Amino acid sequence: MYKTATTVTAALLMLGGAALPAAAAAPTAPAPHRAEAAAPSEIDVTSANFGQVVEYSKTTPVVLDFTATWCSWCQKQKPYLAQYNKDDKGAWIWARVDADTNRDLIKKFKVKGLPTLVNMQNGADAGSRLVGFDGAQSLRTWLNNL
Repeated sequence: MYKTATTVTAALLMLGGAALPAAAAAPTAPAPHRAEAAAPSEIDVTSANFGQVVEYSKTTPVVLDFTATWCSWCQKQKPYLAQYNKDDKGAWIWARVDADTNRDLIKKFKVKGLPTLVNMQNGADAGSRLVGFDGAQSLRTWLNNL
């Protein structure tokens, strides 16, 4: 037989016991701690999620990679970025920006040529750019100085 808190309280009073406050009769579990979502090591950037990328840059350097599928130098640089991002184990976020579908971000960052890498830190452009692809060593050196 199911007993409600009121029935239990009435029974306790009849037996000479003290009534418990309703809140004490049904303790609630503490609210679970909600952890912040970990920043990804790579992300495809759009106008819709750019605000989240800015937030990530407040705790982890973000490399905005302005690229396009038709850009041969972008495609030559891409496997090196992928490998260095993996090697650096989350030290920076590889944020790919498709130049053809994100014209507003191209204008915002005044990108004049592809590929262009822009370092974002603390929610803003950190002032460091790498324009063009001059080989793996040049890219590695730039990434080491984020």
